[in-house]
This record gives sequence, C-alpha cells and structure tokens, in this order.
Amino acid sequence: MGRATTMKYLPEMVRVFLQKPSEDKWRLLRIVTLSFGIRMMVLVLPFRRLAALLGEQNSEGNKKHPGFDWLYVNTVSRQIKNVSRYVPWTSNCLVQAAVGKILLRKKSIESTVSFGVKKKGRKMEAHAWLTVGPRIVLGGETADQFVEVSSFS
Repeated sequence: MGRATTMKYLPEMVRVFLQKPSEDKWRLLRIVTLSFGIRMMVLVLPFRRLAALLGEQNSEGNKKHPGFDWLYVNTVSRQIKNVSRYVPWTSNCLVQAAVGKILLRKKSIESTVSFGVKKKGRKMEAHAWLTVGPRIVLGGETADQFVEVSSFS
C-alpha cells in the first residue's frame, strides 16, 4: 500500500487500533518495532548477523503437530501480514519471517525460517517463509514455487 493510501486510511487505522485489547496493542507495537529494526539490519548488516537471530542453520524444527496454541500462531501471522501492508518501509518476506520467528520464540514455539530460490528468466529470485510444525504460517503463498536452499530453526 502506498504512502498516500496509508495516509488516507490513517484515522480509521488509529480508531481500530485504539479499540483493540491492550495485549493486541502491545503485540502490534512490537511487530512494528521489530519490522523496522530487522529491515534496517537487512539494509546495513551482513546476512550472518541477521542469521544469528534466526537460529541454527540447516536444522529442522519439530515437523510434527506440536501441542501449542495455534490461535496465537495464527493471530501473530495475521497481524504481521497486516502491519507489513501499512508500514512506510519495505516489509518483505524475509522481514516478516524474522519478525514471526522472534515473536514465536518468546512464547517457546518452535519455528523454522526457510530460504528458497527459483530461476525467473535469466535472474534468480529468492523467498523466505516461516513454518511451525507442518504448516507454513508466513510466506506460504508462493513458497511451493521455490527450491529450499537453507533453513534456520
């Protein structure tokens, strides 16, 4: 969503935000803050620094159906997607997956950030997605088009 469109809907967004329960408000503020921080890391730091936040490379998380609160996982996923549409910086798949990983880790929920590539004409395209158990919870819209090359759990 462009800056002009975001500004157009800002009063409505503020009204909706103020009506949310305090737990949701705090989580949304954490999402915005983490999204900005991770975006800045992507722009200025080598990837290995961001990778350190994501966990151990090429280790698989628990692929079974873990017994935790799927409602929380789905809420966090939905809120990250929504916030990403309205922030004035680029909040791409990598930023979203990293934010999700950090928030779920705070609740001791195992997750895996996967990276994939695909060839598009003469160029390579990359994508990141977040899985919890057997489900892709962020970035799953196009993940099946990519070949996984690395993961962090």
